[in-house]
Amino acid sequence: MEQMLHSAGALLIQALPTFFVVVLLHWYLKSTLFQPLEKVLEERHAETQGAREKAAAALAAAETKVAEYDLKLRAARTEIYQEQETWRKQLLDEQTAAVTKAREESHAQIVAAKADISAQVDQARATLTREAEALADQVVAGIMKGSRN
Repeated sequence: MEQMLHSAGALLIQALPTFFVVVLLHWYLKSTLFQPLEKVLEERHAETQGAREKAAAALAAAETKVAEYDLKLRAARTEIYQEQETWRKQLLDEQTAAVTKAREESHAQIVAAKADISAQVDQARATLTREAEALADQVVAGIMKGSRN
């Protein structure tokens, strides 16, 4: 057993330079290869993440502008509809006023025509009454003449 320990100790002593070379190689590779590589990967990740954040911000800004555009479009449509409704009411009021005025004028013409017709009827009655009296007088005169003869 002692021989095995002695062999193991000799192997361990022979392996020490290899161990130190491996540790030195590990430190060298870490400092010259892996750390710069990690740094480049972190920068790339940061740039990619930054680009994603910028894209998300641009998308949010675009959505905000679209929402504002929709809001302004709705407001413009509402304003146009209100103007159309105002014009429609104004036109309807003008038409109602024109119809009312035409009715009043036609009513006034009807009243004037009735009064004119009534005056003509009264005049015709008076004329007929005078003519009837004149005829009656002539008939009576004719009868009287005939009875004298």
